[in-house]
Amino acid sequence: MNGTITAAELRHELVRRQLIEPSADKVPDTTDGRPWFISLVLGASGWLAGVCVLAFASTLFEPESPVAVAVMGLVLLAAAFALYAVDRDSQFFDQFALALSIAGQFAMVWAAHGATDSDATTAAATCAMQVLLLFAMPNPFAKTIAAFFACCAWALTVRFAWWGSSTHDVAAQVALAPALIGWFIVWLPIIGATHALINNESRWMPGAARRIARPALTGLLISLSLATWISEPFDSLMFWNDQPQKNWLALWPLLGAAGALLAAIYAFRLRSRALIGIASVGALLHVGQFYYLLGLTLLTKSCIMVALGVLALLTATWLQRRGSEQEVAT
Repeated sequence: MNGTITAAELRHELVRRQLIEPSADKVPDTTDGRPWFISLVLGASGWLAGVCVLAFASTLFEPESPVAVAVMGLVLLAAAFALYAVDRDSQFFDQFALALSIAGQFAMVWAAHGATDSDATTAAATCAMQVLLLFAMPNPFAKTIAAFFACCAWALTVRFAWWGSSTHDVAAQVALAPALIGWFIVWLPIIGATHALINNESRWMPGAARRIARPALTGLLISLSLATWISEPFDSLMFWNDQPQKNWLALWPLLGAAGALLAAIYAFRLRSRALIGIASVGALLHVGQFYYLLGLTLLTKSCIMVALGVLALLTATWLQRRGSEQEVAT
């Protein structure tokens, strides 16, 4: 086959070579054709519009109880679902539905916090809601946001349940072992889910599961790239906060950099330049935050970074030699 082929011709050739089953779903005929950075700007505008919608609805209806706020959130989410389902090709309706969805989600979080008065319980309820939205929403971008928010809520659930919502007095008392265990409890399940989805991509891509698996994988990779900011929403910004006691939570940015590099490797396997860029920027920001975040002395941080740098160089040398040996063997 020479020249450009259509999606139908590509599918026919894959079936002929027995790479996919004849009963596999057909390739969609149309795409939005938007570059990833345009989608990013549209997503940001949808967020801002969602905040405005929530403020407008709160001012108009003046809900005075968590139940009233929850009802308002459910109505907004139902309206967003209806707009997504009615017209999936209209940019206006997509943006309007995104704004309604964001407003509805914020309203549900507001209601959960008002009903429980617990940050950990609110985060857990938000995580459950996002998982439900991941399976319920018909729009891929909405599913990606739901997967990302689910990871955010899961990270905050573990953090708030273990150390509470205060990040000032408690952080100074966190020892090395709890800090490491806490980070791995948060992110090992996410890494495992990402690894499983990528390794089984050939199984779920031909079927209907790709409608959930692909957006979920994108959301997982984005959350893994921005791990520290999700797990430490307040301490991540407090570069000036003076902590006289040793605080091993200062290692979290360095662990976040490792998670971002792992996300870059996974993104390379997916051949996604956008995700590689997000992961690369996330890794650099994590390293910068690790250097400026107080809690460990600069000498301790420098020794840790030197040791990790030497380990990275040794690993790269070993991988290069292994690759050369495999080339010689073949």
